[in-house]
Amino acid sequence: MSNVDVAGAKHAGATGSVWLKPAFTSTLLLSACLLFLVQPLFARMAMPLLGGTPAVWAIAMCFFQGVLLAGYAYAHLLRKFATPFQAVVIHSLMLFAAMNMLPFTAPVSAEPINGFWAGVTLMGLYTKSIGFPFFALSATAPLLQSWFGRTDHPQAASPYFLYAASNIGSIGALFIYPLLIEPLFGLDVQAYIWTFLFSLLIVAITVCGHLHLRHPSQMVAAHSEAPVEAISNSRRFYWIVMSFIPSALLVAWTNHLTADIASAPFLWLPPLVMFLLTFVLEFRDNPVIPGKWLMYTQIFSVPMSLLYQYGISSGSVSAALAVGALSFFVSSLICHRQLYNSRPSVGRLTEFYMLMSVGGVLGGLFVSIISPLMFSSSIEYPLLLIAAMLLRQNLDPVEHKVELPFSVGFMLKTVGIFLVLLFLARFAGLSDILTAGELAFAATIPLAFLLASNWRMAIMALVAIPVMLSVGRLGELTTVRNYFGVLGVSNSPEGDMRYLRHGTTLHGAQRLSEIGPSFKGRPLGLTYYTLKGGIARALRAKQDLLALQGKSANVGVIGLGVGAMTCLKKSDEQWTYYEIDPDMVKLAKDPRFFTFIAKCGDGVRFVEGDARLTIQKEQQGKYDYLLIDAFSSDSIPTHLLTVEAMKIYQNHLKPDGILVFHLSNRFMDLPPYVAATLAAADPTMQNRLVVNKDIADEPGASASIVMATSRDGEVLNLLDRDFGSKRTMETDLVGPWTDNFTNNPAAIIRMLTNPTVMK
Repeated sequence: MSNVDVAGAKHAGATGSVWLKPAFTSTLLLSACLLFLVQPLFARMAMPLLGGTPAVWAIAMCFFQGVLLAGYAYAHLLRKFATPFQAVVIHSLMLFAAMNMLPFTAPVSAEPINGFWAGVTLMGLYTKSIGFPFFALSATAPLLQSWFGRTDHPQAASPYFLYAASNIGSIGALFIYPLLIEPLFGLDVQAYIWTFLFSLLIVAITVCGHLHLRHPSQMVAAHSEAPVEAISNSRRFYWIVMSFIPSALLVAWTNHLTADIASAPFLWLPPLVMFLLTFVLEFRDNPVIPGKWLMYTQIFSVPMSLLYQYGISSGSVSAALAVGALSFFVSSLICHRQLYNSRPSVGRLTEFYMLMSVGGVLGGLFVSIISPLMFSSSIEYPLLLIAAMLLRQNLDPVEHKVELPFSVGFMLKTVGIFLVLLFLARFAGLSDILTAGELAFAATIPLAFLLASNWRMAIMALVAIPVMLSVGRLGELTTVRNYFGVLGVSNSPEGDMRYLRHGTTLHGAQRLSEIGPSFKGRPLGLTYYTLKGGIARALRAKQDLLALQGKSANVGVIGLGVGAMTCLKKSDEQWTYYEIDPDMVKLAKDPRFFTFIAKCGDGVRFVEGDARLTIQKEQQGKYDYLLIDAFSSDSIPTHLLTVEAMKIYQNHLKPDGILVFHLSNRFMDLPPYVAATLAAADPTMQNRLVVNKDIADEPGASASIVMATSRDGEVLNLLDRDFGSKRTMETDLVGPWTDNFTNNPAAIIRMLTNPTVMK
């Protein structure tokens, strides 16, 4: 072939492949957007069936990460064993098969799913309903990048820029869903929208497959492959570790953000956006942020974040938030930059992404499953920040070395040392498995690095890890860690109060003078449960009315706390508490810590589990007074505030019973939505709003917002006359919430712009 012919062929190839980059980029954007839309959409569908436990979300994340790994493995196998044409045909058939399972729905069970097998049931539910479409979708990103790498496009040798485009699509979905899709459409319509977009994706992938076959690279056109780059096992292990740390940091920082800094229900979004943004910024040849800046920023931000981790006061929340976000973001940037610097050639692309996914799955499992079993406080967050600093390397790709200060063999030896130390700790008489495990862990890391002759790592671990493990217990009388978070019992600095906190959210308090055998009276409720508070006033109104009729009350309370309401119980009344967290029940009933139940709780029943599920097993028309006080951090779970939930409550209420909602919230204006939802469930229910802003100045009292509702106007009139309820919430301000439709962003905006309860 002449030089003219070669030049003409190159020009024709360049002209013919002009559509490759926009086609592949736009398809990846749509694929990633669908991938991140389906996760909150289907998780919301499953909430009413499985309850609003944090385990539902944790298991859901584990499921999606696991299926993502399976999709990446499938893409790797197609890349390795199928021809380009076979790969296009197989994946197209896979997508069409998945299309037949859409639109997806969450199946309705006649019996509530709860108890030990709830997690297994949830996995089965996800697999049956959305598993196959999500699997087919998750394989799209690595496959399209692999196909692009086999084309004649000038950038085919390094298609990693497409991964950044994919993450832009993911970030877009995270903004689109809460701000546009969720407020405007019900879950059924959302599922149809997702199905329509999935059908468009099939067309787009088919077009990309056609372009990929139509414009092959010279090697593919010649039916040959470039020599595959040799990859060592240590390099593969490096990819897993560098993916593990940011993935685990994402979950740990989100937990820390929502539990230990500010209990806002919408704070899961910023960490995930920041995490995905790190891929956009770092998976490119010319990084946006110089490596030296990242290294210096990490040196400053991580120690500051560790100091704020346990020393947060009311005046330093914003500083703690800013420094914590910076340390998480910078550490993730550094890890992902190291990943990109160690990337393989295009022939190993699918394997690279598959091992990255392995690290991501392990990171999520470590924080969601292993850490609650291993640590009694949220210690994994500072440990991961320390690990990110210890394992960082020069970010210059020319000088970058793919190596870690430890190997797989070293890790196996470390596990062996830990098990031996754990056995010795238990043999020495430490019955608390968490305490024994933490002590063993604190000794294992520096000892392992000393044995490996890595003095730098050993000294840093020796200084940092024991401090981090001990500081979480400073000032705590006891700490309990489970899948619902960290519960801590402590005394006030003045030594006159005892507190129960979930993270930094106060869940109950009692005067220390009331605890102990020397106190013979009935303890008085504090915080929201003082005698002047709306919760107690509504109860007193019903008790007084029943006393005039010669009757006693049957009381149900959803949400236990420390059981402060119990001492409002009269001797002939029947009380039932519904509490999702079994450790909350243990702490509230333990007279060493709190005595409300010990002093006043004779005959009180405790039902453990998600209240919406467990109350359905109770006799209908049972309660004279039913209080909904199920706080999850600072917010009532929305599945407890829908029309379907209201009907459940009303079915278990006597015709003249009173239904009370504790709606105190710093972030969401809930009363209008509760009033509208109640009216939609039963128009005969009247409501009163009791706003106690003036009692916050009393010692131990907290301002509260309480809505009392009933079909019986007499009890509400008594509440008005004797206990100071002052206003009725209009029901036409907003629309009702259902299991199919809620609008959290609107409630947040109302609180920011025009909170009705503050008028």
